[in-house]
Amino acid sequence: MDISNENKVLQAVVQVAPYIPLFIDEPVSVAITNTVGFIYNQPCKEIPLACELGAPFPEGATPLMVIQSGERTAREVPAKVYGVPFKSYAIPLRDGNEVVGCLMIAKSIETIRSVKDAIASLSEEVEQVMEAVNEITDGVHLASENNQMVFGLMGNLLTETQKMNDILAVINKFSNSTKILGLNASIEAARAGAAGKGFSVVAQEIERLSGNTTQSAREIGDMLGGIELQVNDISEKSKETTDAFTQQAASLQEIAATIENLNANVKVIESYIKQL
Repeated sequence: MDISNENKVLQAVVQVAPYIPLFIDEPVSVAITNTVGFIYNQPCKEIPLACELGAPFPEGATPLMVIQSGERTAREVPAKVYGVPFKSYAIPLRDGNEVVGCLMIAKSIETIRSVKDAIASLSEEVEQVMEAVNEITDGVHLASENNQMVFGLMGNLLTETQKMNDILAVINKFSNSTKILGLNASIEAARAGAAGKGFSVVAQEIERLSGNTTQSAREIGDMLGGIELQVNDISEKSKETTDAFTQQAASLQEIAATIENLNANVKVIESYIKQL
């Protein structure tokens, strides 16, 4: 289109328009208008704008809004206006204080929507991961608390085992006294001769009772010793597990903090994307 009769500002902008896409990392269409219609159109294959040069602005055209308001405008343009939907960025072109036209750059709305959708999806996934980490952290804390309780119960059991050992010591002392008593009774029965036969039977029963008591006390002592060893082993393992839970909880807190920072960054990016 011959623009030799157009305003000098518009002519200058038309001259540099072919270079504008080189400064942008994605495909864009570039269009320039005067106050009544398009005088330049450089579409890309992704955004083939159907705007006839010299024709009046269609209804809902961004350049018309910019010329009337004299303000920069960024908006989504529906397909009914130029044949394809896109995001338009338009600025007024001025010759002094007078608005003489508009420069419009069109970006693919699908690309922007894809980025928005990706950011929204990432934000949702980050929140889901955060929830999962919080649930795991709560589980680790609960397991740690339960393990601490088990550790405490093991301590109580060790205390009770020690008390039982003290009782066994008393039983052993009683057994030894009974054994001595039975021995003395046997001696007295021997001295009494035939008259002490009945007493001899009692002495034998006392000695047998003492022997049984000693044997039972020994067996109980062995059992308590085994229980004490097992309790000590459980207590040691419980402590190791508690330490591991503590380390895991600390690691999960660090992960949660990192995810919170990531989520904050995603929110910032999301706010920028909304401005596109």
